[in-house]
Amino acid sequence: MAIIDKIKKVVAKEEKDAKAEVNVSKKDTAERKTREDSKQKGVVYHNIIKEPYITEKTSMMGQENKYVFKVSKNVNKIDIKKAVENIFEVSVVNVAVVNTAGRKVRLGRHEGRKPGFKKAIITLKEGDKIDIGI
Repeated sequence: MAIIDKIKKVVAKEEKDAKAEVNVSKKDTAERKTREDSKQKGVVYHNIIKEPYITEKTSMMGQENKYVFKVSKNVNKIDIKKAVENIFEVSVVNVAVVNTAGRKVRLGRHEGRKPGFKKAIITLKEGDKIDIGI
């Protein structure tokens, strides 16, 4: 009888340890997911918007509450809107996207090509502003 009692105690202890490991692993994965999500959001938003696109025309558009940014080629309007709202803490009314083609460039007798890019024209709600250093 003593051997059976010892075996029962060992089995009970192993089951208890297994349950504790499952609870710890569930808690650990939940914490890890929230940490990864918070890290990923910041990284993704800052990778979407590359830089402001500043020209004479775009600086005049600033008076109409419109701002122009160079963005990644593989994003859509929804991603751009979320990124601008989270980075600059403003409310976006409209997003227009333009794919600009690359152009030919010559340097003496050598001919090359500049790469194209994607730009987003963002219209903000009245009263909101983005300070991009113009």
